[in-house]
Amino acid sequence: MKLTFSLFCLLLLTFSSTLIGQQVYRPDLSQLTAPEQRWVDSVYQSMSEDERLGQLFMIRAHSDLGPDHVASVERQIRDFHVGGLCFFQGTPEKQLELTNRYQALSDLPLMVSMDAEWGLGMRLPDHTISYPKQLALGAIRNNQLIYDMGAEIARQMHRLGVNVAFSPVLDVNNNPNNPVIATRSFGEDRYNVTAKGYMYMKGLQDNGILASAKHFPGHGDTDVDSHLDLPVIKHSRARLDSIELYPFRALIRYGIGSIMAAHLQIPALDPRPNRPSSLSKPIVTDLLRKEMGFTGLIFTDGLEMKGVTKHYGDGEVEAEAIAAGSDVLLLPEDIAASFAAIKRYVAEGKIKPADIETKVRRVLLSKYRLGLTRPNFPAVANLRAELNSPAAKTLKQELFQASMTLVRDAEKLVPIQTPPTGKIVSLRIGATQPTTFTERLDDYGQITHLTTGGSPSDTERKQILNRISAGDVVITSLYSDGSRFIEKVTVTSELLRLLRAIDERAELVVTVFGNPYSLKALDGFGTLLEAYTRDEVAQDAAAQALFGANRLTGRLPVTASPKAPYNAGLETTANFRMGYAPPESVGIDGERLTARVDKLAEEAMRERAAPGMVVLVARHGKVVFEKAYGHHTYSDDQPVTPNTVYDLASVTKVAATTLSVMKLVDEGKIDLDQTLGYYLPELKGTNKAPLNIRAVLAHRAGLHSWIPFYRYTLTPGRNPKPSSQFYRTSQTGDFVVPVTDKLYMNKVGIDSVWQRIYDSPLPNVGRYRYSDLGFYLLAKLVDRVSGLSVAEYAARHFYRPMGLESLTFNPLRSISIDRIPPTERDNYFRMCTVRGFVHDMGAGMMGGVSGHAGLFGSAHDVAALFQMLLQEGSYGGRRYLSPEVIHEFTSRYPGESRRGLGFDMKQLNENRYLNMSDEASSRAFGHLGFTGTAVWADPQEDMVYVFLSNRTYPSAENNKLSKLKTRKKMQDAAYEAMEPLSAFNRRGEAPSTAARLGQRP
Repeated sequence: MKLTFSLFCLLLLTFSSTLIGQQVYRPDLSQLTAPEQRWVDSVYQSMSEDERLGQLFMIRAHSDLGPDHVASVERQIRDFHVGGLCFFQGTPEKQLELTNRYQALSDLPLMVSMDAEWGLGMRLPDHTISYPKQLALGAIRNNQLIYDMGAEIARQMHRLGVNVAFSPVLDVNNNPNNPVIATRSFGEDRYNVTAKGYMYMKGLQDNGILASAKHFPGHGDTDVDSHLDLPVIKHSRARLDSIELYPFRALIRYGIGSIMAAHLQIPALDPRPNRPSSLSKPIVTDLLRKEMGFTGLIFTDGLEMKGVTKHYGDGEVEAEAIAAGSDVLLLPEDIAASFAAIKRYVAEGKIKPADIETKVRRVLLSKYRLGLTRPNFPAVANLRAELNSPAAKTLKQELFQASMTLVRDAEKLVPIQTPPTGKIVSLRIGATQPTTFTERLDDYGQITHLTTGGSPSDTERKQILNRISAGDVVITSLYSDGSRFIEKVTVTSELLRLLRAIDERAELVVTVFGNPYSLKALDGFGTLLEAYTRDEVAQDAAAQALFGANRLTGRLPVTASPKAPYNAGLETTANFRMGYAPPESVGIDGERLTARVDKLAEEAMRERAAPGMVVLVARHGKVVFEKAYGHHTYSDDQPVTPNTVYDLASVTKVAATTLSVMKLVDEGKIDLDQTLGYYLPELKGTNKAPLNIRAVLAHRAGLHSWIPFYRYTLTPGRNPKPSSQFYRTSQTGDFVVPVTDKLYMNKVGIDSVWQRIYDSPLPNVGRYRYSDLGFYLLAKLVDRVSGLSVAEYAARHFYRPMGLESLTFNPLRSISIDRIPPTERDNYFRMCTVRGFVHDMGAGMMGGVSGHAGLFGSAHDVAALFQMLLQEGSYGGRRYLSPEVIHEFTSRYPGESRRGLGFDMKQLNENRYLNMSDEASSRAFGHLGFTGTAVWADPQEDMVYVFLSNRTYPSAENNKLSKLKTRKKMQDAAYEAMEPLSAFNRRGEAPSTAARLGQRP
């Protein structure tokens, strides 16, 4: 350059002073402010002819091609003064490292671009976020989400040192056989394409990134890939004006900053044979510049593509593109030949020098507005974490949730309910391993999983049909081939035969994780969910939507068939099942919560407070943290998973007995102000008969805390063992009560337990005293009034209809022992490792079913039960309890600082032990369990916290969990991670429970 570099930098600082702090990109390059004019003039005048020409070139750059490629890029920057780079595959760290290296080498900052149609993941798929492709976005009805995506991609691009996004795609895709656009288009409707293209553009440019509309004049109706050959579009000018050009005209009017000229032959616009539109002056200059009035930058599509190189020699492509009217030559094949050809065209009068100057000045002005007036070197440190931020991940989930499209539901199966007489079956097609979709289904009930290939044989078909019965609901999932642009789902005749047979026998729900054009083959089926892609976030969103955790609002962006037309889509309402979402979506700092809980879990396991645990936090009906730690035992034999089923101990009091009593109160079958003796005549003549039920629930009836019933059944002496009077090692005669798998009690032992309860004194009359005995009696009350044991009553009225497959007494009847950690090495009663049988001795003597202990369950299922209570008795579209009865039971008993009816509540007396987080509201309710469990629900914060462990293994005398206050501190962490309301949720505060239920708070 003519100016020294130091003087040039001084000019940059002087003339770019007004740019500092400016973010919105201004697209009209025909109008300059005075500072812009001075800067562009000064820089242009300082350049040599080659430096000016170099600004019109944007070359290919990779971060995964090694030193020879890097050297080539550096040579082109040095020798040809190129104006920009277009980055492709690699890693974000290496790309930024190279960007900074290349920027330091260039006299004038480089304009850096990427194809980022679905985010940085389009080029860096294994390292950065891939948002939904535009076809899935075309299904979304809330266009604000498209803007938010554009804004977030802009943030990520700034962080990576990128200035230009080659997006949005404005092609109106009306050809199902399009091999290169397909899922990259917003769809077949010009208005939908325009509206979403505008919002995407606005999100980018409002945040300082140059957007580029492509592929002008419209690549949507082709069946040839322009990377391989020159497509021909034979439509009339009237048709082009009506469809293909419509979105481009609109976005030009509303301020698109750049447009990419495609490689298409369009005889109606330029009749010359083999003349690509990118090299056509009638199309680029006469139509785009003059007729349509575009005043921004024009990029060519990649000039390496066969659609443009097939009929032109080296350098001729670039010269023809400049002559046609383009400003920036993207990916030239031979830059030296291009320079020579352009100079020759100028000398021959085919290109005017004034046109070159105009183009260079446009590029310089665009650089000024992008802040490329002085070098900027973003730090590589912490890059990946900042690109893949929690907020960015949250947005991805929101986009996929909003795109899910229930094309039709003739049988009214969605949201799916647990069938009354059948089971739920998942049938994976073409996926041999469990998928994110099928794994999430497991959170909504007991699912029978089947799988088959894409062309099932007659034998496979018969085997599958033998596993399916009338009354079953069969959820079939079909997955795309993973192709980058097409996402094709193949539906074979063999597969159709199987699906038809299932549909005749059971209720069939078909879910398609791929291109919606695949729906044409599925016209014969009545319930169809289109999920657009096999992306794991889409799979998760589909499963949640099918079960009603999220609404379904998407509409088909294309016509697949007469039964799957454009805009088809049913809207459902969320039926308030527990869903899953990133913590940030509900105002919780996920990184902070995870770091704190991880540290506390590590401490607990290091101190041998418990061998393992599961921790769950849910807010506003969404599970935002669910993590398993450690192993079933200290021998590291089996890792804990979120589906591990723990002995819940005294959580049974609220999760089974109290709920059952609440239901019977709701039905008018129990009066809380009556006595136990009113319902249980066998108590006549005992001191238990006059006990008030309300007082028993509140532990204010004066009962003993507990009785060690088992001790009366042991042999006397220093080494007591189960007496043969009461026990046998196998089931025989009257010895039918299973205490363990090798210890059976005589059924008269149960009568003995009851008699000791009846005969026990009331040492705590008039005082609060926590008591197991009251809940033995409450379970008997449930049995007597309902005719069902508390286990069966709770299962029939709550667990089974809610799809909570793990909540059960005597779990080995239905749950694999591999899911259940042991609770103790019992050397004082059962003389074995207790696993899959209730730990509590008294409950064990009752055959595993008692009102105070015996329930097992996973963290998710416990949380769902308490979410139902927070939702005022509704869950999954069904009412289980009235709001009034929930309020009555979760309010403090008169004069109590801690107890509700059945439920434990936050201790309000500062002089007593605080049983939960200091930050919990006074309305929080739940219970602790002896084996190392806890569940707390806070209506004020709409939060559920669950902690499950087997701290009693190997010895119940291990009290380190309580001494460390692990359960309380982890709950503290959930509250501490909550964001202030002012920072909560980018699109507004999440609704309260009452608001979500459509009720007044």
